[in-house]
Amino acid sequence: MVLKIGGDLLALDATIRRQIEAEARKLVDRFPDEPIEAQVTVQEEFDPVHGHRVRCELSTKLGAGRQIVVREARKVAAEAITEVFTAARRNVRRLRRQNVLNLAAVPTATTAPKPATVRGVAQIATR
Repeated sequence: MVLKIGGDLLALDATIRRQIEAEARKLVDRFPDEPIEAQVTVQEEFDPVHGHRVRCELSTKLGAGRQIVVREARKVAAEAITEVFTAARRNVRRLRRQNVLNLAAVPTATTAPKPATVRGVAQIATR
């Protein structure tokens, strides 16, 4: 797994980095057969309605060109990070389920069509 962590220096401290790495390990352990590349951005923002919040954005690239982007903003950074990775796990499960259903719906090309057989010779009736 490739993991890139970025964002505001004030928002990123050692505990937040450790939490992001732990959540990323959980994601990889949950889906070991998926190649995962993740980029996490943590930023502080001010919302006039909600006040100061920490925004966490997770952009995940999976195999076969699929991508998941999840954003969450909370008062506490730990809550935002947990919510983002929980939503990402849910979305990966959904994508895998859709992929399995799509594969089941496609007929396989390995079964060759049976050749037409001649069952009998045409008979000509005479009167």
